[in-house]
Amino acid sequence: MREKNYSKIEMKKRLAALLVAFVFMFGTAVIPSQIYAVEAEDQAAAESVGSEAITEETAGADETEVDVNNPEAGAEEAAETEATAAEETETTNTELSDLIVVKDEDGNSMDLNEIDESQYNGFIYKLEDDTTKAEVKEMEQAIDELDAGQEVEEVVKSELYAADSVETISEVVEPEKVEYIEPNYIMHAFDVPNDPDYEYFKWQLVNTKVPDVWNMGVFGDGATVAVLDTGVNTKHPDLKSENFVNAYDAFTETDNVTDWAGHGTSVTGIIAEARNNGRGFTGAMPNVKIMPVRVLDQEGGGDLTTIVPGIKQAANKGADVINMSFGGSGADSITLKNACEEAFNKGAILVSATGNEATPFYAGPVNYPAGYDCVVSVASVDSHNTRAIDSNYNNKVMVAAPGEYVRIITRSGGYNFGSGTSFAAPQVSALAAMVKSYNHDFSPSKFMDLLKITSKDLGRPGYDIEYGYGLIDFSKAYGYITNSILCRDMSLSGYTYVYDGGVKTPGVTLSLGPERLVNGRDYTVSYAYGRKAVGTYRVTTTGIGKFSGTKAASFTIIPPLVKGIKSPTRAKKKLTVRWKALSKKQKKQYKSVITGYQVRVSTNSSFSGAKYVRVKGLTKTKATVKGLKKKTYYYVQYRSYKTTGSGTYYSKWSGIKRAKTK
Repeated sequence: MREKNYSKIEMKKRLAALLVAFVFMFGTAVIPSQIYAVEAEDQAAAESVGSEAITEETAGADETEVDVNNPEAGAEEAAETEATAAEETETTNTELSDLIVVKDEDGNSMDLNEIDESQYNGFIYKLEDDTTKAEVKEMEQAIDELDAGQEVEEVVKSELYAADSVETISEVVEPEKVEYIEPNYIMHAFDVPNDPDYEYFKWQLVNTKVPDVWNMGVFGDGATVAVLDTGVNTKHPDLKSENFVNAYDAFTETDNVTDWAGHGTSVTGIIAEARNNGRGFTGAMPNVKIMPVRVLDQEGGGDLTTIVPGIKQAANKGADVINMSFGGSGADSITLKNACEEAFNKGAILVSATGNEATPFYAGPVNYPAGYDCVVSVASVDSHNTRAIDSNYNNKVMVAAPGEYVRIITRSGGYNFGSGTSFAAPQVSALAAMVKSYNHDFSPSKFMDLLKITSKDLGRPGYDIEYGYGLIDFSKAYGYITNSILCRDMSLSGYTYVYDGGVKTPGVTLSLGPERLVNGRDYTVSYAYGRKAVGTYRVTTTGIGKFSGTKAASFTIIPPLVKGIKSPTRAKKKLTVRWKALSKKQKKQYKSVITGYQVRVSTNSSFSGAKYVRVKGLTKTKATVKGLKKKTYYYVQYRSYKTTGSGTYYSKWSGIKRAKTK
């Protein structure tokens, strides 16, 4: 009898051994569930969560360890692990979205939704430098196994990859192995002019982003610039004869504008030298109309008897812009000022050079007409955007433009180099012509505001006497006028609020140049949503009265933090983090704004390299972090989170607790 029983035991052992061998050969599909507490598929799901597995239980219940001898406990743990894996997938997506890097042209961070989807094709992602070859191989295998319709394409082996979406990335790699994600920006071949000197001297246009607006088809068509100077060689082979209109000689009151000194031809070329004709260089706005007005003599000088009539002629003939690359320190004349103000009031944008008398020890005088408030005073910079040493500087300087050793045309039909604020001013005139070509009614005062808003700050932060508001920027200026945004910025009284059940309406302040615009006076403010729930809300301002355009900003309502983190329960290689349970009143109040809780642990108080786990459920009061080092001190924090259709929002972190694993 004993021998017979012994045979049955042996047979059971042998059967078990055969089953185990079968498992290793063919997988786990045929193993009865009662043999293991957690089935293999659930085990794999748990392992995909890694050492950050979370035990989700009801509030007040004690955590139960997996018991391999207890089938019911195993089934419960399997279901729990499956829920954890699903929840962790959601966490992975959220954490990966936090790694998306989007920056504006000044290097400032911005939201992905602030750029048009047509500008990028999916995403690229960079793996962390410490990613092992085995991990890379595992990821690439996961890429090969993706379902149809999902695409991940290797770009640079083991370093840089591309994917159609963040969700796809989450399916092939863990977030802690990703250094960053950014849009896979689309690039286009640009139309580079065939003018032979362009490649060598393009800096004077590239620095002010002229090619950016060329690529949008903007060349100044329809705008007229009056060049008040020594005349113009209208037959220069690199100037288009059809672009000249209403020529006027203030000396003889005729249309003879032969350039008897050469200065006017060089100034004209900077604005309107022909582009893409296989000759010389190119002007900034080559399609503008040029109104040549001769007001300076053979020596390049002139007085009020020709200059004032020249300004009046240009304004009366409908010039959109008047370029005056001349001036005098003793010319603060009532007659000259009145002529400039009259042209200004007729809608002409007046631009003038600030002068070239500065030295290392002398700022140079205030010259006129550049010194008048109705005239844009222009300083000169070199290819490094540094003020030219002889460019005058004072509190009348408004902006700077390239003018040091720039490419110019000559009255003889050739080419040369020139330096001085005389050649910086026509660049600003070209910018003004671009604006007028888009909107002929754009006023001179708005143009000055536009320069303050869009110019690139140089020198000391903010306005300074050397560079004014900075280097002109064609691309940014065009972006502003096409969107009709004239506000410098929008300031909200608060950008982040903790949910308390109330409606949030932060105060708004706008600025336009030096003037502060207060909510309700010059702009109306609207909110896109009800502002009663966790989320990010857009604030839009719309101009009224003398101001126009719109400006937008946003603020965020985050979930509340339920205070009361307790000292973690210690165990071998794991910690159970606990916090205070919600009261009945809090459960009712926070039901719609708390999805669950997130815990992080780290060996350092800065939480670099921390492990993150989440537990779903408003009433949860604990989460267990596994896979830790034994007998090691860890810093612990938790916070609440809310998942909405637009993303996941987190409360502030709790206080820090410290505990040592067993």
